[in-house]
Amino acid sequence: MASFKIALLLGVIAFANACSQAPGTTMTTVTTTVTTVSADDGSEAGILSSHERSLIRKTWDQAKKDGDVAPQVLFRFVKAHPEYQKMFSKFANVPQSELMTNGNFLAQAYTILAGLNVVIQSLFSQELMANQLNALGGAHQARGATPIMFEQFGVVLEEVLAEELGSGFTAEARQAWKNGLAALVAGIAKNLKKAEDLADPQTKLTPHQIRDVQRSWENIRNGRNALVSSIFVKLFKETPRIQKFFAKFGNVAVDSLPGNAEYEKQVALVADRLDTMISAMDDKLQLLGNVNYMRYTHTERGIPRGPWEDFSRLLLDVLSSKGVSSDDLDSWKGVLTVFVNGISPVKN
Repeated sequence: MASFKIALLLGVIAFANACSQAPGTTMTTVTTTVTTVSADDGSEAGILSSHERSLIRKTWDQAKKDGDVAPQVLFRFVKAHPEYQKMFSKFANVPQSELMTNGNFLAQAYTILAGLNVVIQSLFSQELMANQLNALGGAHQARGATPIMFEQFGVVLEEVLAEELGSGFTAEARQAWKNGLAALVAGIAKNLKKAEDLADPQTKLTPHQIRDVQRSWENIRNGRNALVSSIFVKLFKETPRIQKFFAKFGNVAVDSLPGNAEYEKQVALVADRLDTMISAMDDKLQLLGNVNYMRYTHTERGIPRGPWEDFSRLLLDVLSSKGVSSDDLDSWKGVLTVFVNGISPVKN
């Protein structure tokens, strides 16, 4: 079947946004998010068909006419899971018996209602971004939202809809909502980023990448001189002009380089510098200092970006030949990209 874009129901996001509101702040706008998933029509569990989306919109349009729906959903949610009430700073300490008459609680309930309504009305929109699930997972991990939280909210929402609509909430409509909420939770759980996968805003590296690279490097670092030498030989054979950047052995035949004193000094220097940079990756200040030093010293020599990219590519080839896993190689790719961008930035 033809592949198409399907909008997933993400009205619960308004809840997660509300949980992240800092004490003492006032919410003046409502932000809602929709996302898309490419899938074959009806071929996977949790994917919404056009009919299911129609059922969700129809039943929602009926339920939202009752102004008590939003407060009931939020009230039942925090009653069933009182630990979540603490995440709403405006009514964190309000007794549950007073919530339904508390202005801040009601305002938050209708904020969630408004967000959910906008998303449901957008279920058939074609102008949706396919990468939103990844962004959503990363954003809400930092706010403390978890997949189970979305599951629990969905259960309460379904219960309130069933009571509100009575016989109008048919078995078919209930299943449509179950599928929509299941797709939502599955998408978030799959793309939710853990703390170790969040990149540092300055170094652009994640703890996961640093751990993978340092661990795999430790297994081969004792042979780093031979590793760098093999890369240089391949690099100079591929692009002879790169060898000319090294004046002390620029005119030595490539096959005669191993054993050449000046060449071996350069190999040891590069190998040790690489070792230092990798070892210091979990020390942000030292890492940034090393990258800036490399950028300064090599800019003076007029070395362009190309040789750095070629060196990185050949290093990945060597690592692969030494049995470094595909997952670790992905981390190496990310780290080497950061190194190259720092040492020789792309010119606009």
